[in-house]
Amino acid sequence: MHDIAFILAELAFLAATHFFGGPPWTVIGTVAFIAQAVIGFRRAPLAMLAPSLLWLAGFHATGNRELFFPFTMYLSSFVAVQLADRSMGLGVCGGSMVVCVFMVIRTLQNATPRVLAFELLLASLILAGVLLAHRLAPKRPLWSAVIVVVSSLLAYACLSL
Repeated sequence: MHDIAFILAELAFLAATHFFGGPPWTVIGTVAFIAQAVIGFRRAPLAMLAPSLLWLAGFHATGNRELFFPFTMYLSSFVAVQLADRSMGLGVCGGSMVVCVFMVIRTLQNATPRVLAFELLLASLILAGVLLAHRLAPKRPLWSAVIVVVSSLLAYACLSL
């Protein structure tokens, strides 16, 4: 039953990202779900993905395409934290995988090399901070959620740079 609930939640999430954001948002969401499936179909971490949809809602309401970056960093941080519970190496790989997919999407969107380099630098710094915070924080779901939310808020703050 847990597997079915997970798959239904995943389909609803991906349908929302596709309908309100389009393929780039859906691809990033898919990568996050693949990573989540690697560690098992658990509903508690799955619920932690829901707040990422606030970035999607903001994009849909305002048309501000820059909100794709905090959305991506939310999901990258989520993946990193979830996989780091198993091993820090997995956390690094998982979070980096989401960032790499983001960079491919941004390249396909014709972002300039300067913008790509800056986005990669910011994403790398945020992800490194996430993994450090996760390592130092108590191993509780609330702390993981706080780390993920703060990372996406930091990504949003970086948009003003």
